[in-house]
Amino acid sequence: MRRRLRFSENERPSDSPPKKRKRKQKSSEYYTGKNEGARDTRPPGDEAQSDQSSRGEEKATPAHNSHKVEKLEQKSERYKERLGEAHKALPTKKKLTRKRIYDEQKDKAKTKFIFEKEAIPIGEAKWNKSKKRTAAKVISGGAKRMAVNEIHSEIYQVEHENVGTKTAHRGELLGESAYRGGKRFARSAYRFHKNRPYRKVAKLEARNLKAEAKLSYQRVLRDNPKLLKGNPLARFFQKRRIKRQYAAAFRNAKQSGKAVKKSAGIVGKASNLVSNIIRRNPITLVKVALLGLMIVMLMTMFSMCMSILSGGTMMVGAATYVADYTDIDDAEIAYGEWTVDLQIYLRNIERTHAGFDEYRYDVGEINHDPFALMAYLTAVYGEFTFAEIEPILRELFAQQYRLTLTPEVEIRAHTETRIDRDGNAYATTVEYEWRVLHVTLQTRPLTMILFSRMDSDQRQHFNILMASRGARQIVGNPFDRNWLPFVSSRYGYRIHPIQGDKRFHAGIDIALPTGTEILAGFDGTVTRVGYDADGYGNFVVIDNGAGIQALYAHCHRVLVLQGQSVSEGDVIATVGSTGASTGSHLHMEVIRHGRRLNPLFFVVTGCEGGLGGIQYGDARPLTPEEFAILYAEAIRHLGTPYVYGANGPHAFDCSSFVAWVYRHSSIYPLARTTAQGIFNQSIPIPMSHISPGDIVFFTRTYSTTDTVTHLGIYLGNGQMIHAGRPVNITSIHTPFWQNHFYAVGRLRW
Repeated sequence: MRRRLRFSENERPSDSPPKKRKRKQKSSEYYTGKNEGARDTRPPGDEAQSDQSSRGEEKATPAHNSHKVEKLEQKSERYKERLGEAHKALPTKKKLTRKRIYDEQKDKAKTKFIFEKEAIPIGEAKWNKSKKRTAAKVISGGAKRMAVNEIHSEIYQVEHENVGTKTAHRGELLGESAYRGGKRFARSAYRFHKNRPYRKVAKLEARNLKAEAKLSYQRVLRDNPKLLKGNPLARFFQKRRIKRQYAAAFRNAKQSGKAVKKSAGIVGKASNLVSNIIRRNPITLVKVALLGLMIVMLMTMFSMCMSILSGGTMMVGAATYVADYTDIDDAEIAYGEWTVDLQIYLRNIERTHAGFDEYRYDVGEINHDPFALMAYLTAVYGEFTFAEIEPILRELFAQQYRLTLTPEVEIRAHTETRIDRDGNAYATTVEYEWRVLHVTLQTRPLTMILFSRMDSDQRQHFNILMASRGARQIVGNPFDRNWLPFVSSRYGYRIHPIQGDKRFHAGIDIALPTGTEILAGFDGTVTRVGYDADGYGNFVVIDNGAGIQALYAHCHRVLVLQGQSVSEGDVIATVGSTGASTGSHLHMEVIRHGRRLNPLFFVVTGCEGGLGGIQYGDARPLTPEEFAILYAEAIRHLGTPYVYGANGPHAFDCSSFVAWVYRHSSIYPLARTTAQGIFNQSIPIPMSHISPGDIVFFTRTYSTTDTVTHLGIYLGNGQMIHAGRPVNITSIHTPFWQNHFYAVGRLRW
């Protein structure tokens, strides 16, 4: 809208055409107060001087501010009118309302129900709602998809035999994809068109609120002229205080605008832009298309470069325990100590609960995976402290173990020989009470508990951490193999193998044959070599010069001297059983700045590669005798139905079946967990080394965030037994299982 200029008598232009004025040049008219007709009464000679001396102060006069208020009031009124018209254009629905109406003739009020029109909220508009599908339609659609997928699967198996068939099949897939994409585009465009009135209302509401905020500020300046003469900083804070009351309303309007934009989608914006370009200049469309193609190519290249630069850093962050060394240690120490306390409590039940004739025990396995515990704490709580997560650890412990003591009195009878009055012996039955204490410890696999407390993103992070072992290893592998399966005693509190009481174990024991070579974990200096008859036996201490020491104890022979420099991987000693030892093993400790750490987390285990990719390690295959027992237990359940989440024996899912067979055949104490959880406990081996009793893992058999989704027990000759629908024996070389094959694994013994 053009601005109309008003002139005074002596400024009115003549018949000659007026000269063009620059847009930034202001009218010479001067307003005072609310009287728009008042003109500048200054003498012509004073105008230039006044303009030069107080040009900056002219804006700060009360009269000028009144003019601003007037203009903002007009602007606000226009926005309100436009907003009212926009609200009228919204889709409406009839709503039955109750009103109280006063009847003057009868002099009393009465209730009347009337239908009123009200705007339909954007979320309730039928075009923004997903269509409800009946059960019949869902089943029909699923059947159609299954049939189509089955056809495509059959074609996939033979399309490589004929190039024409393969080309036609891929063309058909492309056509189906284009058809589905076109339907989605059409739905988005339709919603974008129907939501146009809502977008207009949201836009006008936001503009109206901004105009109201400005108007309120200018009114305050008009009504308080002293503020204009004050400190500019004071005016700034005054303006800030006035506008603060509008901030909440403005944010609400902005959020509603975002909701409308979200419902419109990117497709709507793109279609609107393209239609405008075509309408104005069709030739421009070609230019824009070429420009867009160049931008896409540049953005793709930039994205690839950024992925190369940042991908490694992101992967390292996702694969690493981020908490402090001490907090990582304290968390595992606490959980392990509670486990030992539970074991001691169970061991002393008959002493602490005396007076029973019999104690019947039904006790589950007392154990947990420290890597799973630390992966969960990191995935969910990030850079935690022990004080923060101690209550969480107690919750987990209470969920994993539930101990109940149930007393019972049984009435039993036995035969006694008695003498009657005549001195004759006779037999009689005598009843008596037999007091029994049932000790039941119900245990749940820790991994199952942890998975139930995580969302999909946290589970993905958890799986990465399980593979990387936390990526906090500061000491190299003491052996040339994976030593995790040979751990005989962990770090932390334990029941002492010789004394039998609860004591803190400052390292980790790795049971390997006498004479096995021990390797240096880093470059450094041998600071101590000695013999401790009551403890370590032959031991070696290496210091890397940066505050980290590694201690190797119970050695059979020490092959280095004190003060000698060693490199990572050098042979420094051999495994033995010297000192206070019950068998051949290596006792290893890690000391960082005077504090001992858990070697499980801070020593390379031999099953990590790079950031934690699992390598093939040492895992013993089942002996023929062991496999025969495992096989006998497995085939007992042929035909058992499949039920997701079932634990057996009347129904199984894939993971519970494998866990049941291993556990009830006494081959391996495999706890009930998921397919991914069992894979995390196993060591992958090459298919060329597969042996009966190994576990075959598959992926993408159904939609889930886990990588491993199915598993079975390998029986030999390409056959496996698994919890299908129902438990059955099948070949792993069928096209379906080959397409979903992931790995072969052996459990860590």
